[in-house]
Amino acid sequence: MEQITATRTGLLRCRTRISLASRGRDVLKEKRDQLMEEFRRVADVVLAGSGALDRAAIESRSALARAEAVHGAEEVMSLGLATRREIPLKARTATVMGVRIANIEYEPVGRPRIGRGYTLAGSSAYVDRAAEGFESVVSLLLELAAEELRLRRLVDEIATTTRRVNALESVVIPQLEREQRTIQSVLDERERQDHFRLKRYMARRAARAGVGP
Repeated sequence: MEQITATRTGLLRCRTRISLASRGRDVLKEKRDQLMEEFRRVADVVLAGSGALDRAAIESRSALARAEAVHGAEEVMSLGLATRREIPLKARTATVMGVRIANIEYEPVGRPRIGRGYTLAGSSAYVDRAAEGFESVVSLLLELAAEELRLRRLVDEIATTTRRVNALESVVIPQLEREQRTIQSVLDERERQDHFRLKRYMARRAARAGVGP
């Protein structure tokens, strides 16, 4: 524990530290409020995206079932293999309110009919609708993954900021305030003692001055 210096300079230093700690706490609280606002916004996006993904998955499975009913499961699988490709992903870091958050960048998933890799003669509108449906599912998955990464990072940063606020409010500032009270008490006691000694000195001096030859 740091030794307390019971001097006017020590008292001033302690008051300065309390002021700095209080301002730091207020800044962190403001940051936490902004992070919470961003968290709520992203959480709404994730919730809406999850609903959209569920609906797209149901629609794409229905479209796939219709395509298989018309062309047969093996032929549809063969057409699906012909359309298979990799989707390049890039992770970039953005700063949001001082927090570094990874963003996922990718090329558009949806493709025109002639760009899917299967012959137009061997497919139909049923196959096209199934392909479009699953392209939509993949696109929504990537969007949702990016937002969920952002959400997790915000949760971590909110927790870290809250711990720092609590440490300042519950430990640092109360300790500094106790130190300030201790120093002030010591200085007040010294002042009382000095005042008492001064009065006693003045009384003795007056007594000596009053004694005649």
